[in-house]
Amino acid sequence: MSNSDVPIGNDKLKDYVKFQMQRNMISLYKHHLEIIENLKVDHDFMIGKLKDNFPKEVVESLDYFNEKKYNYIRKKTLDIGNEGIRDFDKHMDQLEVSLKRDKNNE
Repeated sequence: MSNSDVPIGNDKLKDYVKFQMQRNMISLYKHHLEIIENLKVDHDFMIGKLKDNFPKEVVESLDYFNEKKYNYIRKKTLDIGNEGIRDFDKHMDQLEVSLKRDKNNE
């Protein structure tokens, strides 16, 4: 029996599926964080341009995407991503995972 023919235990298979899904979910919210960061950079650039042409106090009163708001959105993104991973893990614990056998190799 070659290594490729060795059956994978259900626990190892489930751990593999959980790991891959967690990896993909983390990638998803990391990309979301990058988008938020890019928006913040663009916003700060525009605020800087406005400060060149309008009173600083007026521009600051219009600045809705300040550091506090940025950190709030970032934290919520991380919280939602981590909650999604925990929920997925909880649901995976309710399942039994197995591979289909290849009809040609039975």
